[in-house]
Amino acid sequence: MLRALAAAAVRVIDDSAVEIGARTILLAAGGELTTDGVLLATGAAAAQWPAAAGLAVDRRGFVEVDTTLRSTSHPFVFATGDCATMIDHPRPKSGVYAVRAGPALARNLRRSVSRAPLDRYVPPSRALNLMVTGRRRAIGTWGGFSFEGVWAWRWKDWIDRRFMARLADPAAR
Repeated sequence: MLRALAAAAVRVIDDSAVEIGARTILLAAGGELTTDGVLLATGAAAAQWPAAAGLAVDRRGFVEVDTTLRSTSHPFVFATGDCATMIDHPRPKSGVYAVRAGPALARNLRRSVSRAPLDRYVPPSRALNLMVTGRRRAIGTWGGFSFEGVWAWRWKDWIDRRFMARLADPAAR
């Protein structure tokens, strides 16, 4: 990713912003940047309300769920995706994992309402990550491997279009 940013003439500053103004950013190391605009990119952060509501949360504040995607403290609450952590199978906060858990969550919500036994869900141990870098190129990772190129962009485009088509056609789900 750093090579792709450098090729696009993007300046990378490895520091933390301590204050963001309309036209300036103050950095933790003491520098100040003048800018026409600011783009913030952050990782997933837990909302405060689950802990305040008394739900069991992990050390970062994400709702703790078991393998049925049910809260470990409130069996009538289900959660998945970026708001939850599976205590037996923690995974990075990623849309790939969230989307894959969706069908299991829907199934268990239906089973819960009908008082049927809940299904266990175990997320995959790793996921394909593809990020577009512009000009019809992408960078991908799978486990410890990384790759890049036009072919990676084509692969991502195919995956994304197929996913969106399934969302648009309920019969395809």
